[in-house]
Amino acid sequence: MKKITIEQFETIMNDESVESKFPEGDNALVGLNIIAKYLPRKGIEGAEHDIIYSVDVEEIVEAGITEEDTRRLKELNWMIEEETCLACFV
Repeated sequence: MKKITIEQFETIMNDESVESKFPEGDNALVGLNIIAKYLPRKGIEGAEHDIIYSVDVEEIVEAGITEEDTRRLKELNWMIEEETCLACFV
């Protein structure tokens, strides 16, 4: 699979035309499993009342995330928070 750039990752994650497709299970957990494919020693890096924070965008892109997995994260309602890290409402 072809690696993507940070710019491509951000474009996909900010694409409003990508529709949410929630799995039967927990969308946050499914997203964390995608992240773990690329960064197995990473996961939840922080949490607040209704949101979890995970890895930095730069980290996951450097680890080789594909366009397909990036699009899947977007479909699972993951987002880029504070312009640097992945996050998901729980």
